[in-house]
Amino acid sequence: MLEIMTEPTSSSSSECSLPVIHSIKDCEVCGLPAHGKHYGAISCRACAAFFRRYGTSGHVKPCKTDGNCVVHKKGWFNCKKCRLEKCKNVGMRIDDFQFGRDPGRVQRGFLENIPPSMATFLGRPNFIIYCAPAHDPDYTPPRVIIDVQFLLDKAEDVLLEGSWSPIFALNPLEKLALGLQHIRSQVGKGMKAFNKIGKEEALTLFEDEMLRTAKWLTYFEDFQRLPQKLQLDMLKGIFKVWVRLDKLHLTARGRRQSLCERWQVMAHINKEQVLCDLSKLELDISWCSRYTVEQLSFFNDPNAESRGEKVVQMMIDLNPTDVELAFMMCQLSFNYVGKRFQGVILDVSDRILDSISNHLHDYYVRRLNMPQYCKRVAQMMKINNHIQQDVIIERSKNELLSVFDVYYADYSHDIFRTV
Repeated sequence: MLEIMTEPTSSSSSECSLPVIHSIKDCEVCGLPAHGKHYGAISCRACAAFFRRYGTSGHVKPCKTDGNCVVHKKGWFNCKKCRLEKCKNVGMRIDDFQFGRDPGRVQRGFLENIPPSMATFLGRPNFIIYCAPAHDPDYTPPRVIIDVQFLLDKAEDVLLEGSWSPIFALNPLEKLALGLQHIRSQVGKGMKAFNKIGKEEALTLFEDEMLRTAKWLTYFEDFQRLPQKLQLDMLKGIFKVWVRLDKLHLTARGRRQSLCERWQVMAHINKEQVLCDLSKLELDISWCSRYTVEQLSFFNDPNAESRGEKVVQMMIDLNPTDVELAFMMCQLSFNYVGKRFQGVILDVSDRILDSISNHLHDYYVRRLNMPQYCKRVAQMMKINNHIQQDVIIERSKNELLSVFDVYYADYSHDIFRTV
């Protein structure tokens, strides 16, 4: 399909009009194969549907590049704003919309007779109406970048420094168990209430979690032999799941000792023993989101608390020894980071897991004289699998929050998105 147009051309002696042949086989908006003429311009079905959707309302986010977006391969646009402008520039007009048009069985005029509702009146779905802050199309929340390079530098220093004191053990797994005891022995005996989490508390928590995990890994000789950069990369993927298991064990131990009750959790932060009542915890997220905690409750998993209590009870029933706990931490951490990042990290993780499995076998058979230990290992793996399932659920939730652009704060390094 060709269209002949005339364009003026000039020469040194005279001006004349020459026919210029333009191909209109391609969409004038995105460049992909066209379907026909839609709303005044030659376009593909996708661009026609896009213009029909946004041509009347114009409710699209402002362009982040001030209108300088380019069309990528396969007709993909960076932003809806530039695509809508391109549609208008090539001649698409809302005057050509046929709102009463129907494919067959639906009678003409049916769309005009839709019963009024909050969604049709405001032009926004009920989810957005009731769960999101007031909509202002001209308002773009400021992006806040939190620099965490200092934290990575601290973690690297901890890995380079090594363990606090030399520990002699029969094998690496028992050395990790003694290392965990040493780290926990630095915590005071008192109990501090942890009732509020804001910006300062959240960043302090992140820092303590990463540095404590790094310190524990310094007792692992196989890990210490890895290149420094690989150690740091694996630490970034390990620390959040490692801390989950650490808090779970501390809470289960606290329940057995009657130090905490149902819906309460225990943890170690900055060498202090803290107790957090989840039913009374106050969250302040104003530093990273314009949503309130109540609005974000829509994204929460209603079964999260019951699942958490179930796994705490499983840990209480198991009551692992220090060596078993060290094995669980290794298995959970390196299995997770290996599957998450693949490649070299997966190869290294597989070798580490094979090694600690052999050490666990020796521990049961030679130290405990327990050749039939499969049931214990199955209980440990069941707890670790629960934690990994929670991690997957949380990661899906974070992806959903990202789609709705819930948070306007971000980190200078991608170390808090591994979970």
